[in-house]
Amino acid sequence: MKSLKLTKKTRGAEVSGSPPWVRLGILFLTVFVDLVGFGIVLPLLPFYADRFGASGIQIGVLVLSYSAAQLLLAPLWGRLSDRFGRRPILIFGLLGSAASYVVFAFADSILVLLLSRLMAGVGGANISVAQAYIADVTPARERAGNMGLIGAAFGLGFIFGPAIGGILAPIAPELPGLAAASLCATNALLAVFFLPESLSAREREVRAEEYPSPSSRPGLDELRVVFRNPDFLRVLVLSFLFTTAFSAMHPTFPLFAAERFALDERGVGWLFAFMGVISAAMQGGLVRILVPRFGEVALIRLSGVPFVAGLLVIALSSSIPILLVGLALLAVGFGGTLPSLVSLLSRAAPDALQGGSLGVGQSAGALARILGPLMAGILWDLAGPSWPYLVASAIGAMAGIWGLRLRQPD
Repeated sequence: MKSLKLTKKTRGAEVSGSPPWVRLGILFLTVFVDLVGFGIVLPLLPFYADRFGASGIQIGVLVLSYSAAQLLLAPLWGRLSDRFGRRPILIFGLLGSAASYVVFAFADSILVLLLSRLMAGVGGANISVAQAYIADVTPARERAGNMGLIGAAFGLGFIFGPAIGGILAPIAPELPGLAAASLCATNALLAVFFLPESLSAREREVRAEEYPSPSSRPGLDELRVVFRNPDFLRVLVLSFLFTTAFSAMHPTFPLFAAERFALDERGVGWLFAFMGVISAAMQGGLVRILVPRFGEVALIRLSGVPFVAGLLVIALSSSIPILLVGLALLAVGFGGTLPSLVSLLSRAAPDALQGGSLGVGQSAGALARILGPLMAGILWDLAGPSWPYLVASAIGAMAGIWGLRLRQPD
C-alpha cells in the first residue's frame, strides 16, 4: 500500500495556476448562489405546508426530510470527492438542487413537497465537499477563517433568499421555486467554466490506492476516524448539540412570528435576512480576526453565551425590537461556533479522508437538523410557541458545558 504523504510541491501541482484567493472567491460564489436558492424556499415551506392542512409535526417532518437525505449521502459524496475530485460532485449537487426547486414550484400536495425536499437534500449533501475543497487549498492555521466563507455564504443566502421569496410569493406561488431553480442551474454553469479542481490527478490516484472504493465499503474509513480519534469525536458531539438547538427554530419560527406578531411571509423573510446579515459578518469577517488571536476552542466557548441568551430572548419576546435582539444574539453565537467547529473537524481528520470525514460531520449536523425540527414540531403542538426555544436554549447550555472538554490543536 502506497503512502499518502504528498509533498507541498506535489500537492495541488496539477491544479489551476490561479492563486488560492481566486479559487476561494469562486467557491464562495458557488456556495452563495446555491444558498440563495435554499433561502428562498426555507421560510416559505411552513406556509405552503399549512395551506395543505399540515400539522406542526408534519411541518417538522418536511423540514427534517432535507437533512435526512444529507444524513445518508454526505459521507458518500465526500468520499467520492476524495477519489474523483471535488468539482464534479459539486456540479452534480447543484443540478440536483435545481431539479428539486422545480418540483417545489409546482407541488400540489404535502407528498410532493416532501419529494422536493428529499431531492434538495440529495443535492445539498455536497456542502462537505465544498468544505473539503477549502481544506485542500488552505493551511491548517488559516482554515477556520476560510471555513467561515461557507458560513458567510449561508448568511448571505439568508439575506437575499428570504427577501426574494417574500417578494415573489405574493405574485405567484410557483415563482420562488422557479427563481431558486434558475439560480442553481446558473451556478452549475459557473462551476463548469470557472471552478478548477482542487485535487491533482496524483492525489486522487493515491487516495484510490490507499483506501477501498467507496462503493464497496462506504463510510467505514470515516467511521474509524470518529471512533478512534477522541478529538474528532468531542468536536462532532459539540457540533451536533449546537446544530440541534439552532435548527429547532426552522419549522416553527415563521408560525411563531405570524402568531405572536402577525407577520406574513414577507415580514418573516426580512427577519431571516436580518439574521443573515449578522451571521455573514460574524463568519466571513470577525471569525477571521478572532481565531488567529484566541483559537477555535476559545471562540466556541465565548460564542455559546450569546447563543443560549438569544434563544431565551426569542422565547420570551413580547415586541419586535426584543425579538430582533434575540435573533441578533443567536446569529452572533452560531456564527462564532460553526466555522470553528468545521475547522476543528478538518484538523482532526487525515488529509486522505478530508471529504469523507467532513461528510461524517455533515451527517451529524443532518441528524441534528432532523431531531431539532422534530422536537420543535412536537413542542409546538403540545406545549405552545415558546417551548421550542426554551428547550433549545437548554440544549445550547449543554453544548457550552461539553465545550469545556475541547483542546486547542497545535
